[in-house]
Amino acid sequence: MSPITRLATVMLLFTGITNAHFTVEHPPTIGQFNDDTEGDHPCGGYSPDISKVSTTDFHIDGDVIATTLTHPESTWLYRVNVDPTAQGNWTEVWPIFQQSGQGKFCNPQVTIPREFLGKKGFIGIVSHAVDGFLYQCSAVHFVEGTGTKPSDCTNGSSVTTNWVSDDQLTAKLNESTPSTSEQHTPNLAVSSKGGAFQGLGGMLTIGLMVVLGAMMTV
Repeated sequence: MSPITRLATVMLLFTGITNAHFTVEHPPTIGQFNDDTEGDHPCGGYSPDISKVSTTDFHIDGDVIATTLTHPESTWLYRVNVDPTAQGNWTEVWPIFQQSGQGKFCNPQVTIPREFLGKKGFIGIVSHAVDGFLYQCSAVHFVEGTGTKPSDCTNGSSVTTNWVSDDQLTAKLNESTPSTSEQHTPNLAVSSKGGAFQGLGGMLTIGLMVVLGAMMTV
């Protein structure tokens, strides 16, 4: 492999790392996915309103939450809320756990307290990884019974999980959405590691591009 090819490969890999977040396969999420705003509480840059979105049935006796992680490691919080705009008072519905290894993780047995039966609300999925806190939400209708495990409910070959404590994630159960004028300041504080990491990535990528350009002119 030539020096130029090696450098180009490193650039592509580094760019992928700095932009990597997570996606949700089940249940369907609300709003258009935006990688740049996934760090905005409570739903990754989307302002939820349960009266204006379609809901997916989520069975309280056990149903599927499936995600794909593009970081080497993340700690996860699954939470639910029946506030029409997903403001505070979240309920944890699965113990906080850590995923090691990039790729898919599917949990087919997430149960919901019976007090939510018959109500419409949100499932909030929160990731705590190298770039801070990231959020996605699904609008659901909590129904009786057990859900059917979909065929794509699989785990990545290198993925392992274990129970952990994460006080910063636990604090997200009581977090409310800041006002418009305050939205960006808390995000910078929460995602300070990610902001610094992404800023460094941008500078290094530019530097690599300059070096690559110089090499190509030789």
